[in-house]
Amino acid sequence: MDKRKRLVLLIGILVALVSFYVGLNMWISSKQENVQPLPTVVKPSPQPQIQQPPTQLPTQPEDKEDKKVVEEDLLAQKIQEEKGTTAAERKEKESEKPLDSAVKKEKQEERKAGERAVKTYTVQVGAFINKENALKALNKARSMGYSGTIREEDGFHKVLITVKTSDIRSEIKKLRVSFGGAIIK
Repeated sequence: MDKRKRLVLLIGILVALVSFYVGLNMWISSKQENVQPLPTVVKPSPQPQIQQPPTQLPTQPEDKEDKKVVEEDLLAQKIQEEKGTTAAERKEKESEKPLDSAVKKEKQEERKAGERAVKTYTVQVGAFINKENALKALNKARSMGYSGTIREEDGFHKVLITVKTSDIRSEIKKLRVSFGGAIIK
């Protein structure tokens, strides 16, 4: 009889455990259906805005002379873009052409809009616990033509350099290759 009681008791415990497991799964699945996921908010990182000069199509010239001047300007502009001439060279070449005052004024406005302003940025190229390593990084930056300082913050020696450029993205890429990282401050 003793074996029978044990068997009944074990079967009872097994039924209770199975019932508990099934009930728990049903309860969890009902809770998951009612819970709505929290909305994910992604904050965009600030990027320096670079304005592209507006491209203007030349108006149709009324006489043959104006048409010839516009064609020469378009050809010269195409050649300059291919060669990558500097702004000073463009000014020099444009001054050689005989242009009427309205066309000349329009060209000057386009040139001003096309040239990006040179801005000054402070860039961190490293943060070191050891001051000697910070000095090595600063000397490397100086050998690349940058001026900079070492600032002690939060237990680190941070190497900050001054970058003057109209295209900060290309400078940051160059600094990241040289130093392994660069952050605009």
